[in-house]
Amino acid sequence: MATAFDRDEMARWYASQHLQTDPGITAVYYLPANTRPREIRFIEVNELMGNRKDSSLEPIDFGVDFGTQNEHKLFVLDVTPDQWERIRMGTLSLPGNWSLENLVAYQ
Repeated sequence: MATAFDRDEMARWYASQHLQTDPGITAVYYLPANTRPREIRFIEVNELMGNRKDSSLEPIDFGVDFGTQNEHKLFVLDVTPDQWERIRMGTLSLPGNWSLENLVAYQ
């Protein structure tokens, strides 16, 4: 029998893996609001990332398990600590319909 896709559990697992394997990542924020059932959105705060233009805040789309029953999308938006602070304060906009509503923090 197939196991149902558990988006929240998968997000927790991805966050754990990213925090363990990338020394620059200090926090992963899971943004479940306004997403499709098989879509995971992360903001990853990365201390080792160089400064870049704010207008280039675009998430990377990782299609995972394409063509299988576990197919899903993982979107990762890498930001600097300064950019994260500005996102939290509302002075730097998130892409499209991304929202901090119901945010889950992993650190």
